[in-house]
Amino acid sequence: MEERDKRLIEYSVEAVIMAWLAYLFFYQNFLLYRWHRGLPLPSRWPFALLGIVTGGMFLWYELVKLERELETEGETRPPVARSIAPNGGEKEGGEDPGDGEDGDVTVKKGG
Repeated sequence: MEERDKRLIEYSVEAVIMAWLAYLFFYQNFLLYRWHRGLPLPSRWPFALLGIVTGGMFLWYELVKLERELETEGETRPPVARSIAPNGGEKEGGEDPGDGEDGDVTVKKGG
């Protein structure tokens, strides 16, 4: 079994747990804030649907994150090229880095 398959199974189990906990959270909060003693219990289907949507969104998020990770893992990154200033180490804009503004002292080789 490949790493990708293992992670898909792991994310699926996490999404089911997340959906179940979301269902319980939504239903419990509704009962705490809207339901009063003596009233019949409300239907659980809307809260179950909210839990399923929450679990589906979590699974979608994890799968997109996994795909991005696998794409960047497969790419080979070229080495970063560092540019050297052709004008003897001067900063862009023609400023001399040895002018004492930032406290750095540079020594230019005479020519």
